[in-house]
Amino acid sequence: MSMTINPDDAPYENTSGSFWEVGQYKRTVLRIDNGVKLCDDLMAFMKERAMIEEQYSKSLKAWRNKYTKVIEKNSSYHTLESTWSKMLLEADRVAQLHQTIKDSLMRDPHEKVKQYKKENYHSLTLGGFKETKICNDEFTRAQKHWAKYLKKVNDAKKTYFNVCKEERSAQMQENAAKSDATLPPEKVKKLQELVEKKSSDRAKYREKYEQAVRDLKDDTPRYMEDMEKAFDKCQDFEQKRLDFFKEMFYSMHQHIDLPSNPEMQAIYRDLQGTIDQANSTEDLKWWKLNHGPDMAMNWPQFEEYDPERIHVQKSMSRKQGNKASKHVAGVDGIAGAQFTSTYPNNTNNVDTRVSDNRPNSWSDDENNPFQDSGSEGNPFGSVENNAGVAVKALYNYDGQEEDELSFKEGDMLYKLEDEDDQGWCKGKLSTGKVGLYPANYVEAI
Repeated sequence: MSMTINPDDAPYENTSGSFWEVGQYKRTVLRIDNGVKLCDDLMAFMKERAMIEEQYSKSLKAWRNKYTKVIEKNSSYHTLESTWSKMLLEADRVAQLHQTIKDSLMRDPHEKVKQYKKENYHSLTLGGFKETKICNDEFTRAQKHWAKYLKKVNDAKKTYFNVCKEERSAQMQENAAKSDATLPPEKVKKLQELVEKKSSDRAKYREKYEQAVRDLKDDTPRYMEDMEKAFDKCQDFEQKRLDFFKEMFYSMHQHIDLPSNPEMQAIYRDLQGTIDQANSTEDLKWWKLNHGPDMAMNWPQFEEYDPERIHVQKSMSRKQGNKASKHVAGVDGIAGAQFTSTYPNNTNNVDTRVSDNRPNSWSDDENNPFQDSGSEGNPFGSVENNAGVAVKALYNYDGQEEDELSFKEGDMLYKLEDEDDQGWCKGKLSTGKVGLYPANYVEAI
């Protein structure tokens, strides 16, 4: 049966907390219990980092979705529009990468720590862990006999010190009696006999004390060897945990080391290449070609009257007019006020339906937008002079492209052209902006 010595048995000694003192091995035993808590802390540490990675991934995706819609509606164009859009591709790829990091952290190091704890720390029915009990029992066995010898030393020391005190007290009484002439000789003699007895007791208990110390010293080498063996077993168990934790930190580092991740490097190489391709000269050239002086123009010229050709042109215009003009309707809306008097528009973009109500006497100039009364060469004159049909919005509509109108339920606007075969009408807001809108979103007033 194991025996525990209470240091209070020797109150006159100062405990230094040395490992070799009885019971001081408890700190080493406690370290095993602490290992369980450290495993729990490490799993929580990894899980929270994984959640941070996941939240960042979600935030990037939300940001990507938001600005995808913004870029679809704003006025960017050509190479810079492409660059802007591909910046969102970077966010999407990085978001996916951080989601992968989250999955990897939970699947690899986190799961390994969980398994390590399960394999190396086994709970006991009455509480505690099997490994802690084994370690504690090893130290208890190593200390058992030495603790008994130590108790004998402390007891012998205590008895010896008490006898020494009693001898000294008897000597002081004897000396006082010898100097007192009033005391009878018999009392003085008794004190002398007491001193002799205490002196004999002191010698006897000194021998017992010295023998107890010799016995303790004889057992000390065995004690130290057994204690070191028990300690080394605990050290081996702890080294296994320390090395495992280091391995897990390396694993975690491998997963979160984005600068060294080939995928991350590829993402930013691609992004830099995309930004390098943005070219202001090319963008301005593209604008000039599509919306500026380099646009093709069907300049007015004399044409002989040909009813069959005019009929074919009208049919083609009705099939292509609205949807074809949709691609520049936004430009018309943006630049109409500034460019009307300076740059005439391509006649192919003006729907012939604006002149359907003209008198039959109007002949071969029917196809020419520059012949409208009062337009003075302005291709938008037919729209500006004709207010259109007033309609009211039945629903809210947010334009998805630049050339589409946006309005709220109940807003008033003007229908300038009838619905085409794809369900679009051309109209004008009260602000003067001209663009396209879904025909079934309004009703006539």
